[in-house]
Amino acid sequence: MIRTNVMLTPHQHITLKQMAASMHRTLGELVRDAIDSTITVDMVERRHQVAVDAYREGFISLGKLAQSLGVDPLTARGYLKERGIQQMVQDIDEIMTDAVNA
Repeated sequence: MIRTNVMLTPHQHITLKQMAASMHRTLGELVRDAIDSTITVDMVERRHQVAVDAYREGFISLGKLAQSLGVDPLTARGYLKERGIQQMVQDIDEIMTDAVNA
């Protein structure tokens, strides 16, 4: 591990010390866990954004978007609607080509 210094407010320090004591852990463990959680959330959000961008550009289908988000296609549609992202609609030629290839 690498040692580093972090400046905390007095309230943050007291609260973390109390939490650490009640959980039988160290203050450092709590800080490392918080950092790991933040990094993981950022990575997931970034992966979702890449998938949505690929969907917007027409590189992936709604099904692939849903798979990337870890949800079913109906939930993926709701995800797009909540964010004001227009759903891609195939024209009749694309639908017919898909039907022939299915």
